[in-house]
Amino acid sequence: MADESYHRLFAECRKRENFGVVFRSALDDVAGKVDFSWVRSCVAFGTGSGEYEMELARRLLPNLRAFHAVEPDHESVKALRVNFENGQLPGVETSVEETSLERWGGVDTPVDAVLLFNVLAHVQAADRKALFQQLITKYLNLGGIVVIIGSLRCVRSGFLLLMERLDVPWDDYDLMEKQMGEAGFRVVLKHDLRLVYDLSDPSDDVVKFIQLTTDGRASECEVRAAIDDIYSQPNVTIWPKKFAIFAK
Repeated sequence: MADESYHRLFAECRKRENFGVVFRSALDDVAGKVDFSWVRSCVAFGTGSGEYEMELARRLLPNLRAFHAVEPDHESVKALRVNFENGQLPGVETSVEETSLERWGGVDTPVDAVLLFNVLAHVQAADRKALFQQLITKYLNLGGIVVIIGSLRCVRSGFLLLMERLDVPWDDYDLMEKQMGEAGFRVVLKHDLRLVYDLSDPSDDVVKFIQLTTDGRASECEVRAAIDDIYSQPNVTIWPKKFAIFAK
């Protein structure tokens, strides 16, 4: 039986983008502007298999001692645990909770950092606000940081046009920054990410993943037709995002 898990299908879609290259370049730039050597503990939400969260930890959090992940997808959790076992974070105590951000029960001891990479667009505004309030009042140490990566709508991104066409809610970074400010956080640093994400001529796996984002509401034919139409237009493969660091 074919593996049609979220984890595998998402990995196939990632082959259509250059996020890794752009992300590593951003880390190189940010590393010269901040000093987070004081960070000892962090919680990361919606990590998938966790490669990028762990890469940031290795690059920007040299004295990290505890890394807790929150991830709802079972296959992704299995892959994350393999990465932990393979020593991706040497000297760091690691753990993972298989649950969603909305159902997360919090931590016993406040942490120094929270990572939210490409996850908040999937969360309803009310749940985001509730999380931000919990972080600033209960779960983040004084002076602690929150790192967010979110999408921008400043250019015609094919992927965001596709989500709009398929009626999938997708809030942008600017709204998240506004909500963070309302919760009491301040912006420490912002960095633009300019991704290339090309879904033209989609494979079966790409179509299945997009169907997953619609919770199965869109048929294979509807997804293919939408992709063919949108990606036949010029200049839609650029997907701008924002990498931002906030402090309590």
